[in-house]
Amino acid sequence: MNKKVILSILGLFWALGAVAQIGADPEESQSRRNFDNTLFDRFVSGRVTVFYGVALPMGSQQNYIDKVGNRNFSVAVEAMFPGRFSVGGRIGQNYFSQRLPRQVYSFDDGSDVSAVQTRTLTTVPLLAIGSVYLNDINSTFRPYLQMGAGGAYVDYTKYYGTLSDQKTGIRAALAPAVGAKFQFGKGNNFGGEVQAQYQNVFFKYNELSNSSNLLLSVGLSYRWL
Repeated sequence: MNKKVILSILGLFWALGAVAQIGADPEESQSRRNFDNTLFDRFVSGRVTVFYGVALPMGSQQNYIDKVGNRNFSVAVEAMFPGRFSVGGRIGQNYFSQRLPRQVYSFDDGSDVSAVQTRTLTTVPLLAIGSVYLNDINSTFRPYLQMGAGGAYVDYTKYYGTLSDQKTGIRAALAPAVGAKFQFGKGNNFGGEVQAQYQNVFFKYNELSNSSNLLLSVGLSYRWL
């Protein structure tokens, strides 16, 4: 058989194989997605989420600072179980500030100071979190209920010009929340999260009987096996 004919036949087989491979790609992709779904059903997976949020002062905190806080960040790491629950941890920082017009302030020692007063409140909560989901782990949209508990470092500082009244400490904290996780398509490891969390830190000083706020957050997530 002519060498050119043999090469032509081999080339034809190679081309047919390539066409068959291209035609099989959608099925293979679907099979891969199904396989990934099975893995999430069978094994514990991980998820990390970076949050940004705005916080609305609640309760006695409004007597100290009544402005919305827009410098709130946190990171959560969770173990996602094949059932409808997850456990993990979350650390963040919440910051509130407010400036009052200049006026005269009287102190217990009888002195008076004319100053612009600046009020700040910083909390750094470290929480253990547990969530219960309303549907299965392979759903692209998963509403949940969550409870967080732990502690928080608190820095209360009230400035009178260059003078300050400061109180710091570590206190217990509770943080129930509702929210939803979602994936950017089936088989995609990237996703997002929206959450409303009520944070209550048992910190009492001056105007504060507790430090509490409603934190509304959005997050970007990555999950892995």
